[in-house]
Amino acid sequence: MPIPERFLDELNDRLNIVEVVSAYVPLTKKGANYWGLCPFHNEKTPSFSVSPDKQIYHCFGCGKGGGVISFIMEIENLPFPDAVRLLGQRAGLEVPDTG
Repeated sequence: MPIPERFLDELNDRLNIVEVVSAYVPLTKKGANYWGLCPFHNEKTPSFSVSPDKQIYHCFGCGKGGGVISFIMEIENLPFPDAVRLLGQRAGLEVPDTG
């Protein structure tokens, strides 16, 4: 049974993508967004952008992007359910039993 959509919505509402990403990547605010060196490829100038308004990230160098769950999946090399559990712990939410 998949993780309920309403749980995923609540999880995304409780998490701030800038706080989650900044635990892995030093970010600097420039305008409305935050910028840093992409953790997914080697670069010397920041092309990795995090939008707090849209709650998404995007790298203009390698093209990776998405929301907070996809960031954790990529950076921690986790499958979707494990990434949701990790973020659920961070947000103080218990993932509903899907078994």
